[in-house]
Amino acid sequence: MSLSIQSPFGSGPPPPQPTVENQPVELPVLSADLDALLNFNALWLWTPAELEKTYVLKTNDQGDQPKPPQFEWMSAGKDRARFSRHMFSNVETKLTMFGGSINVEEAILEFVNGKAARATISFYNRGDSGDITTTEFDRIFKLIGQNLGQVMKVSPKRQILSSNAALPVTGWNWTSPGGIALLEYNEYNTPGKVTKPEFLRLKLAAPNQADWSMGKMATGVQRMELLQRIKKTPEGDVYISGVPMVDQGQKGYCVAASCQRLFEYMRIPCDQHEMAKLVSVDAGSGADITTMQKSLAKIDGAFNVTFKPLINPELYYTNGRKRRVSEKAFLSIVKEYTDKGVPLLWGLFLGQKPEEPPLPAGGQISGGHMRMIIGYNLAKNQILFTDSWGAGHELKRMAMLDAYDVTLGLYSMAPRGF
Repeated sequence: MSLSIQSPFGSGPPPPQPTVENQPVELPVLSADLDALLNFNALWLWTPAELEKTYVLKTNDQGDQPKPPQFEWMSAGKDRARFSRHMFSNVETKLTMFGGSINVEEAILEFVNGKAARATISFYNRGDSGDITTTEFDRIFKLIGQNLGQVMKVSPKRQILSSNAALPVTGWNWTSPGGIALLEYNEYNTPGKVTKPEFLRLKLAAPNQADWSMGKMATGVQRMELLQRIKKTPEGDVYISGVPMVDQGQKGYCVAASCQRLFEYMRIPCDQHEMAKLVSVDAGSGADITTMQKSLAKIDGAFNVTFKPLINPELYYTNGRKRRVSEKAFLSIVKEYTDKGVPLLWGLFLGQKPEEPPLPAGGQISGGHMRMIIGYNLAKNQILFTDSWGAGHELKRMAMLDAYDVTLGLYSMAPRGF
């Protein structure tokens, strides 16, 4: 097998455009007004069923769907719903808020114990939206702030963010009896750090659900809690449960999305758009593995975690592309970290070995990619992993030797002292 440490994670051919006899198929007009997410009196009472009554769910068989879809579930457990301008690769969904005056890139609605608890609305992120002038960015920010003041009926306060923010971030907080809103954006025109707008997002939370993700200081995850997340089945599966799903969408953000999932699991606030900037990820081509590795090694101190290359492509492959870490060592690493409740970041080449379920025909099927290894099955000689591709990708498996063969890099990033 030929390997290149310069191969980017996240690249892959786009799916073909639908045609009939070489003529373009007329695509449906997709849209969703998300102002219902600002009606706190009703929102925090929503169940997943209520969401499906209010908005149209994307189903697997779009041909028989009577109404154009507006959102999709990110996991089979229906604990996260995703609205996205890029829900499909060949047609955009027009998402709006504040009476249609503001466009939205993506919105994630989270459910806790079967009730809506938090939402994150991305008005702008450079990976999805492309570059924006500071004049336009400022206009959108001010318009959102004015609208939030009218909706919340309270004045905002400057949010003091926790000191582990690796990007300079400014936040404004509106707190009312019905809920909490936090508008965040990266500080730009900062010499030597960030020179352009990267993101503008709004976080909403029910009064009793304003956790670490809302900018509050967090004590972090504890070792005993991680051990409690390890699950075992009669069939021999040993895996880490509770890893949040993040969908990277159509972008080459598998590294950034995997890091966000790992950080959320550890209760560390940093989303994939921040992470993309920190690890030098390109939305189109993904991340170069050596650049990614060096970037993660630099930022781990800001998040009070330790980044450790367990299989380092710069060290473990010779000029003749001979792997110097053994299959036994690979299995030992997977078992050790699974048994600690710590997921591993896994860089690999797609499409060279079979996996269960098979790679989706409409997505990336070759090239460099990053996943998370979350378990193993010694009886079946399998590793268990998860992909940042939404529902259906929470728990997957591959033969242990095949996983070893396609591995490019394997990394841990855990709280200090773990």
